Amino acid sequence: MWRGMISGFLMLLATMTQAADFDEAVAAVNDGNFTEAFNVFSVLAEQDDVRAQQALAWMYYDGQGRQRDYEKAAYWYRKAADLGNITAQINLAQMYAYGQGVTQDFAEAAGWWQKLAEQGDSRSQAALAGLYFQGKGVVQNRGTAISLWRKAAEQGNIEAQRNLGLMYGKGQGVEQDDVQAYAWLYAAAKQGDKVAEQSRDYALQQLSGTQLKEAELLAGQYVEKYVVAFEEENKKPH
Repeated sequence: MWRGMISGFLMLLATMTQAADFDEAVAAVNDGNFTEAFNVFSVLAEQDDVRAQQALAWMYYDGQGRQRDYEKAAYWYRKAADLGNITAQINLAQMYAYGQGVTQDFAEAAGWWQKLAEQGDSRSQAALAGLYFQGKGVVQNRGTAISLWRKAAEQGNIEAQRNLGLMYGKGQGVEQDDVQAYAWLYAAAKQGDKVAEQSRDYALQQLSGTQLKEAELLAGQYVEKYVVAFEEENKKPH
């Protein structure tokens, strides 16, 4: 019994020490001491600290504290992804999509994004929608792409809002609708998307007087429901 209690205490102590070291490494990053942070993250990552693995992958990817190395970034993202780190899973999928540090594999990217999209992750829904729209790594299905973009757009995802607006404007995957196009592009533009802003101005020119009133009302509703409601969430680093 005492042996078990001592073992449990030592494990707790080790966990607390890891947490303290991780916090110190994060503070070092914030202070610009990337080499110090890199060294701490490296030690913790080898001890299967999933947060450190994800952080180390980021440092290799961005070239912080060490020379940029996509292969090592992918290696550590894979380690963290296999342990369930969502950010690592998203970034690993992106690396497969762009062939960074790994052989380009859209099907592998789709597999990771699919798992996360099913859990409601808007970034993965938006990315997976792009694959379905283009038919890369999955069987092309623009209806599925629209559905995924809509789910992501309704969670405040800027890319999804912009693309959904463009699809309504062009009538691709959905029935052409200038009112919906304007409203979604307005929402994305409200979040600072320059492409959406330019496209919104074009969509505005397509509206009749009656449609304009309807579009402005709908745009205001979309901003309240799908921009303002998610402002704090979308400010969080990913």
